[in-house]
Amino acid sequence: MKTAAKVFIILSMICTFWLIVPLVVGIIALKKMNTAKTKSELTGIAICTLLLCNLLGGIFMLCISDEELAQNSASK
Repeated sequence: MKTAAKVFIILSMICTFWLIVPLVVGIIALKKMNTAKTKSELTGIAICTLLLCNLLGGIFMLCISDEELAQNSASK
């Protein structure tokens, strides 16, 4: 789910590059996905992404599991 969320957020940022809000929200969401260790850390930015950036990216961010976040942060 993390990869799908990143793909949809990046596509949304590319398609709406002339708008400021989706770019800012997308950048914050991508940075937060790389640093988050639990699902609760992503809830706020996932809702902002859902409303302001991309519907599918926000839904996929809300569906990311704690195990996937722990696995990706442990591999760094």
